[in-house]
Amino acid sequence: MLFNIMKLLYQKLYANIAIIVLLLVYLQPVQAQEMALVPKERMTLMQYVMQERPVLAGLITKAGLTPMLSDKELYTVLAPPEAELTALQQLAPARLRAVISNHILKGAYLEKDLKDGSTVETVAQTKLNIFRKKDHTLVDGVRIESANTQVENGVLHGLSGKLTLE
Repeated sequence: MLFNIMKLLYQKLYANIAIIVLLLVYLQPVQAQEMALVPKERMTLMQYVMQERPVLAGLITKAGLTPMLSDKELYTVLAPPEAELTALQQLAPARLRAVISNHILKGAYLEKDLKDGSTVETVAQTKLNIFRKKDHTLVDGVRIESANTQVENGVLHGLSGKLTLE
């Protein structure tokens, strides 16, 4: 009798676990699809980075900068290629914060706002030099490859490499 009761309890437990697993498997893609349906203009910088640049998102999170890029205040992110960011994953959070902060500007700057010969200041208070060469823009010698991704709280520019600042 006790054996039958135990067997019944285990069957119910496994059935409940199976239901939970199915819910997790099927609900997760729905949330991802819902996120994909949100126009990028209504996403924060952090939401956009999480969706489109997962390595950068992980670094921003580790550096403790997620609240800043999730806020309503306007920022510009100068985003290096994902492949170049993987080496930064080994850095301590404080050092990573300094490096990532050198790729963020306070205020929303479209590429046209970055004038030849001007300087802009990062949130780490580092000065970056802007140069225009023919039909492209350089930030401290690094080319803007994909410009003007506008989101709710700022702009993201994809760079051809990472800025080499200390």
